[in-house]
Order: sequence, then structure tokens, then C-alpha cells
Amino acid sequence: MKKTIFTIMFLLCLLPLSGCIESKDNISLVKENMSEYGEVYFFSENQNLPMSVVSGYREEPYKYDGKSNVKFDFALVIARLDNADDEYLEITIDGEKQRVLLEYNYLTGTHVADLQRKLYGDETICVSYLGQEADLTCKSKDFAVSAEKAIEIGANYLNEKINKLRDGDDFDAECYLKLLDNISGGFSQVYWLFSIYSSNGEMSNVIISTLNGQILANSGENLV
Repeated sequence: MKKTIFTIMFLLCLLPLSGCIESKDNISLVKENMSEYGEVYFFSENQNLPMSVVSGYREEPYKYDGKSNVKFDFALVIARLDNADDEYLEITIDGEKQRVLLEYNYLTGTHVADLQRKLYGDETICVSYLGQEADLTCKSKDFAVSAEKAIEIGANYLNEKINKLRDGDDFDAECYLKLLDNISGGFSQVYWLFSIYSSNGEMSNVIISTLNGQILANSGENLV
């Protein structure tokens, strides 16, 4: 009898393991397929030199194709200058100076440069451009809604969409978490932008308040 019970248990263990393991929840699946995850946000204290820096990780190569590739650290400088030419500025991080080329983006009307590094929010940052100087302050430390919380809010709101794009633990889309402010989007406050881009070219967006997590809008357009 004992031998029979042992044999039955042994045969059960040979069954496909997929039937014994629960699928990942939608939030875990989204986090595994982030093509851009911005979490640290610095902003200029000089209104005459509007500039921000967002840091986190993003895929390389960076492209909207519904697939999340290998990730690398980034620190994206975004400025709104008075011309459409590429411009150099000097940025000092914790006493280390660096000359950076800001390239003009005709789609957004902003100047951008990637410092290709990770910032943690406790750095001292100062920028200098054409005689103007600005100290950048980390604002994300004061957000009531963190980047991780924003992903949870966005994923829960788009839960039905995610369910349609998943097949078990396979996800036919990539996700983005960006920041919208008065430089990148003309907003008076700072918001999270959570996006899902599927392989068939469909995009879903959710704009989330950094103050209270309220969902302000959603659309199917590429907002940034």
C-alpha cells in the first residue's frame, strides 16, 4: 500500500510544472517589461533657465516596438531654450563638471541630452548656460506617489488591457513610466505618465498625479 501511494505521488511530480505554479500578477508582469522607468526627478530653481533631469533605466536600442530590450541607466537632461540649435551647457554633479551637448528635439521643442548614468536623488547638481546658472533640486523625494506606486495605479487602471495582451506569463507589449512637467508637457504641476505599447502599435496612457495618485486623463496617443 505504501509503495502504491509513493508511486502515485512520484507520477504526480512528473506532471508539467506549469500547472502547479501560479501565473505572475499583472503588476509583476508590467515591471518585467518596462522599456523606460524614470524615478528620480530634479528641477531647476531658476525660472530663466527651465530645465529638469530625470533618471532611471531604459532599454537600448530605444524604440517603440512592443518589446522590452536590455536596460541601461540614464539621466536625461531636458531644457526649454530660446532657439532650435544644438547647444552646449556645463553641468556639475557633486563637484564633477561635465560639458554636455543638448540636442534639439523638433517633436517636443526641447533640448535633451543623456548623461548615461544613474542618479539617486541626493546629488548636488548645478548647470551653467550662457552666463545663467541654476541649481537643480530633487523633487521626487517629496512626491506623495512614488514611481513604484504609480506603476501599480496605472497597471490596475489598465488591468483589462493588460489581460488582453498577456498569454500566461508572456506579455505582448512594453511599458513606460515617464514624468510630465511644464518643460516636457506644459503642465503647471508634475505628473507620472504610465504607458503600454503593444506589438501591433496600440498605445494606452494614464496620467497620474504625483500629489495624490488621482488619474487625470487617459488616451491612446504617444504623449511624449
